[in-house]
Amino acid sequence: MEQVVDLALPEYFERISAEATFQEQLSVIDMDNSRRSPVQVKNYPIRLKGYSLIFVLSGEITIGINYLSHTLKKNTVMQVYPDDIIEHTAYSADFKGYLIIHSAELKKEIMAMTSGIRLQQAGQLKKLHTRQELSEEESLRLRKQVELIKSYIPDKEHVYHSYVIKNQIINLFFDLDNCRWHRYGDGELGLSRSETLRQRFRELLMEECRMHREVTFYADKLCVTSDYLSKVVREYDGQSAAKWIINAVITEAKILLREPDKTINQIAIELNFPDQSTFVKFFKRNTGLSPLEYKKGEKTTNGVRI
Repeated sequence: MEQVVDLALPEYFERISAEATFQEQLSVIDMDNSRRSPVQVKNYPIRLKGYSLIFVLSGEITIGINYLSHTLKKNTVMQVYPDDIIEHTAYSADFKGYLIIHSAELKKEIMAMTSGIRLQQAGQLKKLHTRQELSEEESLRLRKQVELIKSYIPDKEHVYHSYVIKNQIINLFFDLDNCRWHRYGDGELGLSRSETLRQRFRELLMEECRMHREVTFYADKLCVTSDYLSKVVREYDGQSAAKWIINAVITEAKILLREPDKTINQIAIELNFPDQSTFVKFFKRNTGLSPLEYKKGEKTTNGVRI
């Protein structure tokens, strides 16, 4: 999708005041809700130019990724990809965890270093199971890996600084692959017809939601009836296909409203509304705020949080 507001990692690290980064390509961020107020965090739809790994140590976090809400509890990890839209983040009072962020460039380098070593199915398993529950033993081991990475990042005097960090990241990835393999490796790697349809619908929605808001458009593209698409989508999380489309359009609108130079009329045109008035009514009906009220609110809240 064109003109989406992306955040490069250096900019994101600056906004969240990351304590230390490795070559502006990697950071390990402590997430501790006991230091935060309020618990409910304002929505900031963002798309990072990098990979993220959320690791929950205690409590729970609810996060929206690509219009789908996920609640992650203790000893759960979740992978977030560079093209993913992140929003609707909320934390329980006792939430603690890590956010490990790294660049696509660093990922490519790590993949090159481990070429021919990683399990052949590791990548496919990771794609199928972006969210993964861990045993206490697995969680403790991964926590030690993350703490090691975190301790090495600021130690720039280490004569093997770059190599040590990259090797520790490889160890972390290998441990995650190992956990995933023992849990899912013997199962079917393919998706069911319903799961495939839901996945294709979400992918199509990310590509087309700025131009198309009708269920029939997506159903036709996916070669199914509107009723069948809505049924399959609703089976997953109780929301209709129409509601998914509305949520996607609202998210795109919020992303565009964060661009200071964009007018409401320009945004209405980019989102393929017939006129500004129709867009304003649509936005207010689904958020409780007018686009201008939302835009002004963004100006008074400086910063981005996950």
